[in-house]
Amino acid sequence: MPNVRKRLERLERFLAPEPASDPYDAIERLALQSLSTEDLTVLADVIEQGRREREWTERESAAVKALTCALDQEVQRAGSRSVADFQRSRASGRWKWDSNIRRQELPRS
Repeated sequence: MPNVRKRLERLERFLAPEPASDPYDAIERLALQSLSTEDLTVLADVIEQGRREREWTERESAAVKALTCALDQEVQRAGSRSVADFQRSRASGRWKWDSNIRRQELPRS
């Protein structure tokens, strides 16, 4: 029985979601989780094939747009107006990371 318990504990640790080390990583993960399986498959194909935007099919463009919209939505849920606003806040040091992905801008000096 102890052997089974150890194996189960290892499996649980393996399957447990890793905490995000960076707020953008966490937001990206949430955005990806909101996409359909079909969109994820199409995006994986685009990445695997190394296609450029001008080579995308209509379906591939739609999947990329779905990802972009999902990222925008997650960034807004975190309190930023846009991905660009979020990245500017991070770069300027006004963004204080917490594990719940809530925006906590520090006061400007």
